[in-house]
Amino acid sequence: MERRKFVKQAIGAGVAVNLPFSLSAFENLPVKPIRIGMVADVHQDVVHDGVARLRFFMEDMKQRKPDFIIQLGDFSLPHNYNQPFLDIWNEFNGPRYHVLGNHDMRDHGYTRELTMEWWGMEKRYYSFDYEGFHFIVLDGNDPNPKPWSGYDRYINTTQQQWLKADLDGTKLPVIVFSHQGLEDEDGVANKDEVRQILENARSSAGRSKVMACFSGHHHIDFIKEINGIHYVQVNSMSYKWVGGKYARKRFAEHIEQAYPHLRSTCLYKDPLYTVLTIDPGKQVLQLEGRSTEFVAPTPHEIGVPWADEMHPTITERNISFR
Repeated sequence: MERRKFVKQAIGAGVAVNLPFSLSAFENLPVKPIRIGMVADVHQDVVHDGVARLRFFMEDMKQRKPDFIIQLGDFSLPHNYNQPFLDIWNEFNGPRYHVLGNHDMRDHGYTRELTMEWWGMEKRYYSFDYEGFHFIVLDGNDPNPKPWSGYDRYINTTQQQWLKADLDGTKLPVIVFSHQGLEDEDGVANKDEVRQILENARSSAGRSKVMACFSGHHHIDFIKEINGIHYVQVNSMSYKWVGGKYARKRFAEHIEQAYPHLRSTCLYKDPLYTVLTIDPGKQVLQLEGRSTEFVAPTPHEIGVPWADEMHPTITERNISFR
C-alpha cells in the first residue's frame, strides 16, 4: 500500500500515527546553540573524593561558560560536613538545576524535604523555558502502589497529570530530565505510562514535542530510541557499583573506614561529565564524550561477571532532528 493512502486510512480509522520529532516542525525556532553542563550520580556520601571531582567539573564550567548546569540526582545529603561540596556547585555564575535521586532522600535518615531545602530546590518536579526550548524535570521517587518491594521508583497520578498539562501548555521543543530512566526495566516502574504521555504530546505540525530524555541512576553509558524519542543514560561521575561480593580495599585504612561503601564500587580514575549542545541551526543535539580508566583492581581483575558491560565512558553522540 502506498504510504499516502495508508496514512489517510489510518487517520480516518482513528489510529494514532506516530510522527518522529523534527526541529523544523516548530515555528520561530531560535538559531543560537544552547550548552548545558551535565553531571550524574556524584555520590558525595559514597566516594572519598567527591569534592575534588566536582571541583574539576566546576573549574571547567567556569572556563567554558555553558548556559546552565544540571545534576541528575544522587548528588549529596545535607550533612553539615558536605557544605563545602554544595558551595562548589553554587559557585557557578548562572542557572543551576537539581534532579532528585533515590539516594538523596532515603539515606542516613534524611527526607526529600530536608535535601530539597538544603539544595535550594523549590519544587520536586518542575519546568522552565530557556532560549526557545522547554525543559522538564521529573521526580521518579513517588511511592509505588502496593504490594511493592524495593525502593520507591514511580511517577504517581498527580505528577502524570501535571506532566500532561505542562506539555499541553508549551509550543516549544521539549527536553526531559529524570534520575531513573524512562526506558529501563530498573528505572521508573510505570515507565510505559509516562512514555505514553510524552509520545502523545504533539506540535502544531503533528510531530512529537519531545526531543530527548536524559537520566542518570544506572551508572552506564547508554542510548535508545523509542517511537521517535531518544532516551540517554548519562554515566556516573564517580563509579560503578559491584556489591559486597566483589568488594576490594583500594585506599588507606582511614579512608576505607570513613567511606565503608567505597570498597563495593569500581571507582573511575577521573570524573565523568558532559556538555550537551542543542544546535537549532544545524538541527542536531550533541553530547560531548569523555573517558577515563578504572582505579585498580579493575572489574575484570576481580572477576565481575558483567565486567564487559562496564565502561568508564560517556560516548560522544550527535543526534540529528531534521
